Amino acid sequence: MSEGRNTWTEDAAFADGVLKALPSVAVPPELEARILADFNAVAAKRAPGAVSRFMQRLRDAAWPGAPLWKPASILALSLLIGLTAGAFVPAADLTSPEQTTASADTPSVLDISGDF
Repeated sequence: MSEGRNTWTEDAAFADGVLKALPSVAVPPELEARILADFNAVAAKRAPGAVSRFMQRLRDAAWPGAPLWKPASILALSLLIGLTAGAFVPAADLTSPEQTTASADTPSVLDISGDF
């Protein structure tokens, strides 16, 4: 591009010319059959195991047909919301005043605060 030329288009044109000049060779049917057989063998080796089938059934029970990351992300989001609510909502706001005074009036059976 030093002289205002676009080297990418020149390179692409050169590569197209070289590829068009190459002779085309037909693939023998035996090689094609062997490649497809090898592909099927590799696919059979990657067949889901017991753990994978269990995870797929679990995923389908939670969200049928969805990829595994969707139910996992929803579960993580709900866990994050629950932890945030548990951390920032005080427990005293959730109980009525009668419950807090009743529990404070009765002596505790197990006192572990003396150990600290």
